[in-house]
Amino acid sequence: METLARDLFPADLQRAAITFYGKPAPAAILLKQPPADAIPDCLPTYFGPLPAILHQKEIITLNGYRLPKRRAEFLSGRIAAKMALKRFLASGGQDLLAPLNTVEITNEPNGRPIVCLDARKDWPGPEISITHGGEYAAALAAQSPCGIDIQQQRDNLLRVREKYCSCEELQVLGKLLPEMASLSRLVLLWAAKEAAKKALSYRQMLGFLELELMPPAQRLDRCHSLTLAVRVKNNAQMPDAVTVLATLFADYGLAICILKKEHHA
Repeated sequence: METLARDLFPADLQRAAITFYGKPAPAAILLKQPPADAIPDCLPTYFGPLPAILHQKEIITLNGYRLPKRRAEFLSGRIAAKMALKRFLASGGQDLLAPLNTVEITNEPNGRPIVCLDARKDWPGPEISITHGGEYAAALAAQSPCGIDIQQQRDNLLRVREKYCSCEELQVLGKLLPEMASLSRLVLLWAAKEAAKKALSYRQMLGFLELELMPPAQRLDRCHSLTLAVRVKNNAQMPDAVTVLATLFADYGLAICILKKEHHA
């Protein structure tokens, strides 16, 4: 059955990820969520027959949500994650070799998603990250711990700016991205910090202000690489800094972070 869902992930950000992070190439998927007011009738139209895609436990979780918006977010995120997983494996010449409904995307206690495969309990599957924002859901699959975030540009980012962006970082943003409006700079910083927090969550869940934007920044196509210093005391397991790739997508900020091998050995 032909479905309405299609991958909208920006090609320039995918190219930048391959250039910056190297092989094996990370795989990202961005989907527009079905209208919440049409849930649940429209779901098969968007994604195809759900029993063929979702694990039995995922269907139970989906049916447990009463709010249509939360159902749409959960389902879109899980579909995006499975699409990203298949694409990541295919890019390395592999195949999932299992129906999608035998793959369960579950969560650790801190919310970090992990891949489980019914037929292979000890399968060291790729790392997965999932995000929702506004009308979209996205997922990233990579060999190393990773994070993805999408955030809509809204005025509340200005009102709560001190919770995620210091005065010093605000000045750095102005120097790194002088061509952007203030709100666009802030939405990129928010998304970048969220992506980095998710990637680093395999060690510890950090606060926004424990990540500090530092120069320099590099332009890759229409994307930007942003360096975030990790300001955590007495934690030798954390890297000193991570690099996040970020771009504007419509009126959203979209960012991905993949830890390099030396950061998570």
